[in-house]
Amino acid sequence: MRSPLDLYRTTRLLASNTKALEAQVFRRVLYQLDAAEQESELEQTKALADFRVVWLTVLGLVTDSDNHLPAVLQDNLRQLAMAVMAELDLPLAEQDRQWLINVTTQIAEGLEA
Repeated sequence: MRSPLDLYRTTRLLASNTKALEAQVFRRVLYQLDAAEQESELEQTKALADFRVVWLTVLGLVTDSDNHLPAVLQDNLRQLAMAVMAELDLPLAEQDRQWLINVTTQIAEGLEA
């Protein structure tokens, strides 16, 4: 178990780097989704709901008029978020879970680079 001082140091480092915090959000939902694979359908549904919230947030942020990202990047992220949302709208058995994981992993890795 990590000491409170270690947790504080980690949080302090992350708080000084917005991209690292954003990457952690994506990593967290990926971990939750992976852990839910071994659990009940209810746990999988909860993990997918959190996954959906993250991607809805991405969609909201890239469509915000105050967003300072380049327009091309905003549009690409909007299209990606829409594709993820379309996949999440499918019944659980029809979702391409591996694609969802790959896309989200790539976003997290991009933020960590």
